[in-house]
Amino acid sequence: MTRDDHTTEPSDDRAADAGADGDETTEPSDRPAADAPSRAASRRTVLKAGAALGAGGLAVGLGDRASAAKVEEVCDSSDYGAIEVADGFSLIDNQWGNSAAEQCIWLNEDGSYGYDFDASGTGGGINYPQILVGTKPWGSDTGVADFPVRRRNVDELVIDVEADYTESGGEWDWAEEWWLLEEPVSEETETHRYEIMLLLDWNDQHDHGAVEAADLWTDRYGNTVDHWTTYAGGGTSAEFYIFRVQGGHDGGKIDLQPIVDYLTDEHGVSEDLWLSGVELGNEYWAGSVGETTYETFDVTVNGTTYSSGSGESADNGGDTDTPTPTQPPTDTPTDTPTDTPTDEPDTPTDTPTDDPGNGDGEAPADALVVNDYDGDPAWASSRNDLGEWCGAGSFENGSGEVEGGALVLEYDDGGWFQSQINRDVSDYDDLVLEVAGASGGEESDVLFDMGGVRTMLADVTDDSVGTATSEVRVDLASAGVDRSSPSLRLNFWQGGSSTLEIEAIRLE
Repeated sequence: MTRDDHTTEPSDDRAADAGADGDETTEPSDRPAADAPSRAASRRTVLKAGAALGAGGLAVGLGDRASAAKVEEVCDSSDYGAIEVADGFSLIDNQWGNSAAEQCIWLNEDGSYGYDFDASGTGGGINYPQILVGTKPWGSDTGVADFPVRRRNVDELVIDVEADYTESGGEWDWAEEWWLLEEPVSEETETHRYEIMLLLDWNDQHDHGAVEAADLWTDRYGNTVDHWTTYAGGGTSAEFYIFRVQGGHDGGKIDLQPIVDYLTDEHGVSEDLWLSGVELGNEYWAGSVGETTYETFDVTVNGTTYSSGSGESADNGGDTDTPTPTQPPTDTPTDTPTDTPTDEPDTPTDTPTDDPGNGDGEAPADALVVNDYDGDPAWASSRNDLGEWCGAGSFENGSGEVEGGALVLEYDDGGWFQSQINRDVSDYDDLVLEVAGASGGEESDVLFDMGGVRTMLADVTDDSVGTATSEVRVDLASAGVDRSSPSLRLNFWQGGSSTLEIEAIRLE
């Protein structure tokens, strides 16, 4: 989507905020703010076409939701009132920048919930009515056991969103965020080091200037993510990273795990920090009028899904295991898909039926071939020979190309690769990569991540990548790899520049 926005500047004027329990705290702002002139929003349809509400407004998929019966409502609360809309979910009347705006939060009889606001004729700052699961740095806690979670233990983080909303006038965005803390709020408040935001949608008045890093990855749900900008410090003294879903989010799932790993790999964010929780809401500025109804907002963390809303998944309670909880990607946008693929991949066996084309000419009969890049399945289908998800991105040649039976990855201080295994492979001793490099020695450029082990490839093998195809072998037991349900991940953000060709990946 092409946007013609007016660049905004960071602001330090966040007003007092409070937790879900209504206790007043202080939450100064490092949000960008703007005094752009009010004009109607310009954006695509998010879920389905709907009737416009109000002069110049844009309504998306409101249908009968606009007249749904409310069972609880809080309006213009000075103490940041909240409604528990599901176990572990607090809907917060967050008016931290513009108390003059009219704002209500509400829970509908059918389980849907949301908020409406009118900042027309006001001159205040930013408000952010929101739904929160987990904690916030100032002490809020919705009682979810999985949050806060230490960053190094975030193996899966996915949100699922279906919402109907209308916005008109002024500047606005639809934003998900979390915080990274030095200590859990139960131990100490206000230890936040980083604020992380992912914009799901925004209008053409909302801008952060030139994109810092575009096309970082496209997750298995089809969301391409950009790193829009970074603001240092601000009112919260936290470094503020802003990402965006390219073109806006059309509803459904988003994998947040790659953002977590990108911040560590690319920006040195410590794995010792605590991820607070997940909040989602509409930031809006003076002149904006709108309404948002959430039909589904689910958060999956490390195999447990917390559900809210009126959608099919809204059983609530936070005890629903995902169909195939896996170790999620370190530098990739995806985990094992929870939706069954339309084209069922061939059922793998422990005995490969195809010669992987290794340097020695033959793979052992009892090897488990992960991928041999023979075109069946095709690389473009994002499935390996085990029928599991595989993918890559951020390379000089995009997501890599298969040429002559080898996956070619051209890197220049960037790129990620993953091939999921997702089964117990304790009977196999070695991971074998059949590889060649343009220069040789590429094992020193590649970060190896498998079964809880995350280090340079050169540290877990005695072999070197040559300019002709040869084996690079990793002794899994000696390396300390957990073989109960691993995935293989490689990233190339270590400063190197070369081309790696992978002819085969297998376990022996």
